[in-house]
Amino acid sequence: MRALNTTAESSALHAEIVGMLYSNNRRSLMAAIVVMIALLLVQWHLIDHIILTVWSSIFLVAYGIRAYLTVQYEKDLQRELHSRQWLQWFRASTCFCGLAWGLGGILLFPEADTAHQAFLIFALVGVSGAGIIIYSVDTLSTNLFSGGIVLFMIPRFLIHGSSVSLALAVLFMVYVFYVTVAGRSLATSLRENISLRIASNLDNKKVHQLAYYDFLTGLPNRRLLTDRLNQAFARCVRHQHYGAVLCLDLNNFKGLNDSKGHQAGDELLQQVAFRLQQCLRKKDTIARMGGDEFIAVLDELSTDKTEAITAAQATAEKMMAVFSQPFELQNSKYRTAPSIGICLFLGDLLKEDEVLRRADIAMYQAKKSDNLNSIQMYDEAVHPAVEMRATLENELAFALQGKQLLLYYQVQVNELQQPTGAEVLLRWQHPTLGMIPPDQFIPIAEETGEIVSIGQWVLAQACQQLKHWSQSVHTAQLKLSVNVSAIQFSQPDFVQMVKETVLASGCDASCLRLELTESLIVKNIDEVIEKINALKVLGITFSLDDFGIGQSSLSVLKRLPLDELKIDRSFIKDIVHNNYDSFIVQTIINMGKNLSHSVIAEGVEMQQQMVMLQKMGCHAFQGYLFSRPLPLHEFEASLQSAMRGGAAPSATGQRKVLRSRLG
Repeated sequence: MRALNTTAESSALHAEIVGMLYSNNRRSLMAAIVVMIALLLVQWHLIDHIILTVWSSIFLVAYGIRAYLTVQYEKDLQRELHSRQWLQWFRASTCFCGLAWGLGGILLFPEADTAHQAFLIFALVGVSGAGIIIYSVDTLSTNLFSGGIVLFMIPRFLIHGSSVSLALAVLFMVYVFYVTVAGRSLATSLRENISLRIASNLDNKKVHQLAYYDFLTGLPNRRLLTDRLNQAFARCVRHQHYGAVLCLDLNNFKGLNDSKGHQAGDELLQQVAFRLQQCLRKKDTIARMGGDEFIAVLDELSTDKTEAITAAQATAEKMMAVFSQPFELQNSKYRTAPSIGICLFLGDLLKEDEVLRRADIAMYQAKKSDNLNSIQMYDEAVHPAVEMRATLENELAFALQGKQLLLYYQVQVNELQQPTGAEVLLRWQHPTLGMIPPDQFIPIAEETGEIVSIGQWVLAQACQQLKHWSQSVHTAQLKLSVNVSAIQFSQPDFVQMVKETVLASGCDASCLRLELTESLIVKNIDEVIEKINALKVLGITFSLDDFGIGQSSLSVLKRLPLDELKIDRSFIKDIVHNNYDSFIVQTIINMGKNLSHSVIAEGVEMQQQMVMLQKMGCHAFQGYLFSRPLPLHEFEASLQSAMRGGAAPSATGQRKVLRSRLG
């Protein structure tokens, strides 16, 4: 017989055998009573009535116990779990029944009547053979039953029987032996068939489990969730009840995986799944969608929309409450909290995908709120903005490959308005949405990590442009400023990537200026300094962008090996009319001089601003007063015009500078 592979298969086989034994009890009980009545009728005039009464009483007690056990077994709702105990009781009752029949072979034996002896033997042969076959799936039960009969009957026939009854007794022994051997063969075949069927059923269950349940948490997966959600839709339509979908996402789950490893993340997901299950009603569903996202379907909340909202929020608060206690991860405590989005449904108004999408939108709004432990209902008012963001996030992944990203150049000039270089600015020309402002897609690129590959492309393009300009006397000294995203700068291979890009292009590294932000430098000042120094060896210069609006202190600033400070446009805008802004600008210019840094002002749009900046000691400028950001061919055309002594391009067109953070 095929060996059982698992404990589950072994337990299932054992429970199946016990079930088969008890299922045959009713039929064997009826057959035994028929044989008992036949024996009493045939032997009534031959055996003392007191003896018959005693044997009948013993027989009825034995089979009465068997009947009682059968009833109790059928009442036991967890009989599979108690199968070993039920088997022991069955064996004991079987032994008692066998002894009752064996005792009948002694008490009902007519010493002087060979014909009735033969009838008794034939009756016991039939009972023994039937018992052996019925109990064949359990060898011990078979041996106990037939052994009880033989134990009493054979000595009686051998001692007091005639030659005929003695011969019949021998034949009976042969018959019992043959039936026992055949019964064991049948039992082996039967057990093998049962085990194969159980293994097949368990395999089917495993396939079902893999198809419809999450392997890590044991919760329903998206496929089963879809089915449960459609069922909830149908019930809500039928009874006109509101239901709700709750989308839950853990905060900073990626940080846990990065810091403690994926095993800790898996442990957290398993514990979260267990806690969330305790928050819901039996008819509700909690599923894992993947990663750290869970979806709950709340069925039939209320016919009143306000009451349904209240009930959904109450469930969300229950789910939030289970995170108040820390989780035990790898012998340490870990705290986390979720963001939860809620979307109501009535069943016939929204489809499954739309409900899930709206719950996800609400969850995203919860994540963006100031309160990390946030619960948000879906709001139609924010739908367009979130929809647009989701579209941009999806499309951005293909923007670079689809050659939709463009580089614009905004000129930087000295106090004589002569071009000294330019800042490279990123633009996204979407095939259907048109020109997308950088302040819409750059934050998305940083959140999704796309900024790393985009930044490498921008840097490579800038270096190639510098190489191209170096071939002309008129443009060889121009510098290009490239913004560096904090995410890109923090990459372990950032320095190596920049070195390889610069060397591959063959450009003059001293013409390349990388612009950093204050938010970048205040985090890991030592690492920042190390990377800057490593790149300055090549001749690359560094500028501190948007200076004045960050949090860098003087102690940090003086340690940085910078070459330039760039005054943020927010201070330039009102410098002519606002004494406070003019004081800040003057302070920045003085600070730059004291630290031996050059200073450039961005966002210069009016002549009065430039004049005032010159008086303060600033001699480098960038802004719409000189030129808006231009595509490369227009920028180079404006350079030629400026170098021939022509006027710089006028500041017509859009007045708002669209700037990007490049990585």
